Amino acid sequence: MNLKKRTMLCLFGFFLISAVFGQNEKFKALFIYNFTNYIEWPSSGPTFTIAVLGDSPITDELESISKIKKIANATIVVKRVNSASEAAQSQILFIPPSKKKIAAEAEQALAGKSILIITDSNSAVYGINFLEIGQKQSFQVSKSAVASHNLKLNSTLLSLGIQVN
Repeated sequence: MNLKKRTMLCLFGFFLISAVFGQNEKFKALFIYNFTNYIEWPSSGPTFTIAVLGDSPITDELESISKIKKIANATIVVKRVNSASEAAQSQILFIPPSKKKIAAEAEQALAGKSILIITDSNSAVYGINFLEIGQKQSFQVSKSAVASHNLKLNSTLLSLGIQVN
């Protein structure tokens, strides 16, 4: 195979992987938005804040959703934070795989606050955790972890995901 064909195949592979990865982030952002239909927060006010810990491509996807959707008549605000303490006034904290090592620290920093912690890693579940099963996006839900944050979980969400302790 000549150099031109190999280069084209490499570029095609790169763009295909990028498209699949980007599509996965869109699915996760939609999941996060839809989770809000199955969880009851204490009164939230005119805005509903979703914090993203560090840099993550999901931020752009969540911002796209925030431009066209609302959560219980509240405007969605997406903000990037550098620490869990910066997310203390949010309703959701998303922890991407690049920050999974500090998920336990985030859980401790936000203990007792009405914040749903969503992770994207193969670690402990502090609320909801994304995972792939057979190339399909799924999620785990810890009823006790969600309840420890003073949030009420609709049983339908438990039936849609994988319940863990």
